[in-house]
Amino acid sequence: MIPALEERAAHFAEVALANVTREYPNAPAHLLAGPDELVPPRTLHPVFYGAYDWHSSVHMHWLLLRLLRRGEGVSGVGGLGGAVGAGGADGAVGVGSTDGASGAGSAGGALVGGGALAEGADGGAAVGGSADGGATVGGTTDGGTAVGGAAIGGPAVAWDGAEGWRGAVVRALDAHLTPDALAVETAYLRAHPSFERPYGWAWLLALTSESTALAESGAFGESGAFGESGALAESGALGGGGTSGGESGAHRGSAALGGGAASGAHKESGALDGGCESSALAGSSVTRGESSAPFSVRRSAQQWRAALAPAADAVADLLLAWLPKATYPVRHGTHANSAFALGLVLDSAQRAGQQRLVAPVAEKIRAWYVPDHGAATRWEPSGQDFLSPLLCEADAVRRVLPQDEFAAWLGVFLPELAEADGTSFLPPPRVSDAADPQIGHLLGLCLSRAAALRGIAGALPDGDPRTATLTAAAEANLAAALPATTSGDFTTDHWLATFATLALGETVAD
Repeated sequence: MIPALEERAAHFAEVALANVTREYPNAPAHLLAGPDELVPPRTLHPVFYGAYDWHSSVHMHWLLLRLLRRGEGVSGVGGLGGAVGAGGADGAVGVGSTDGASGAGSAGGALVGGGALAEGADGGAAVGGSADGGATVGGTTDGGTAVGGAAIGGPAVAWDGAEGWRGAVVRALDAHLTPDALAVETAYLRAHPSFERPYGWAWLLALTSESTALAESGAFGESGAFGESGALAESGALGGGGTSGGESGAHRGSAALGGGAASGAHKESGALDGGCESSALAGSSVTRGESSAPFSVRRSAQQWRAALAPAADAVADLLLAWLPKATYPVRHGTHANSAFALGLVLDSAQRAGQQRLVAPVAEKIRAWYVPDHGAATRWEPSGQDFLSPLLCEADAVRRVLPQDEFAAWLGVFLPELAEADGTSFLPPPRVSDAADPQIGHLLGLCLSRAAALRGIAGALPDGDPRTATLTAAAEANLAAALPATTSGDFTTDHWLATFATLALGETVAD
């Protein structure tokens, strides 16, 4: 893990974990076909119901997987071990900080940096849960409190420094990335062929790709057991294929996370099933009697990859049906931007098992963008951009042209770069109100710029004088936005950490 990301890994995991399990506030992008479709978001999206909107939930899941894969050797002490803050009016809570300061959820459920665990509305500390005992993280079924950390559903679970935030992340992903829950997501995508096109599609492929990378990674190996530390014992741990038999840890009506059908969990559980026929937990639960069995991150990742594969197939089918009809690219700096999504697809397709996408996507990038010339940075930014149209285009083209051809193309496309310096080239925008949902996009623009600028610089030949300008501009934009990445304001916290991870030097293709 790069040092700058290592320093923030636990905090990014805190924010992402709280977001993906937090159903409200929610901005559904669902076109209502009738009054029967006036249902909670989790009914339509049993996996990606959190983090305000579907695409943010998808890429926050990607972030959790990436942090797991990069997190070998990163201490969990002081991260999620800080537990959770006090419940807000809707049952959502803040996530613990390392300084132990108390925190409180706002009426809107904004995340805060609380350290001490406080009770939610049902006596447990809810993260993403509702006031009537919905999905809980850190809560107990009998009004108790978690010790040293937040449990994902069921009785409270303590974790130690060896398990840290990684264990909490694995349990949450085991709860979410189940075959049954993802079957609902896949069916939704096929039934709504323009839903989240192309941005959410691209992130779904990136998530699938990352699950493959983690499944094949040497990190944690097959012996990442948390052993008999108490982390899993008596926990009702959420599993996507843990041990079965004996008395399930999912009992006494625990309010579980996840939307998939459970195997071996007790039917009386008050699980939120998100529209799937579900019992207490998504997937098989780890039994009380076998709590010391090895808990393998790699084994879980293999199950996540298998569960995600049908959704990736659906996205690939939809992309291949859409590309021939997409006569013109979308060039503005928000979700519909064609260049950003197609670049992400190229970074993800092969590892996601969708090699069939590479050639047609690369050809579309060439057809749309290689003829372009004479772009000007004075065109940017627009007032709600979180992507730079110019940089997204150049970052996509560098993926499909040989180095020398790309260097020549860049000179034609963006001629002012040859005369610019790092202080004058795409300086960070002024963000007048970071809490405004649209103006706050400009913080993401700084981060996506930084990532794209690094990518473009890395694609140029050694000694190209433009590299210094691009690198300096990347550092300036990163510095302007990084402090806001985990601000405690849900407006930005529900999505910004993913882009910060990319801006710090990670790429989806890594």
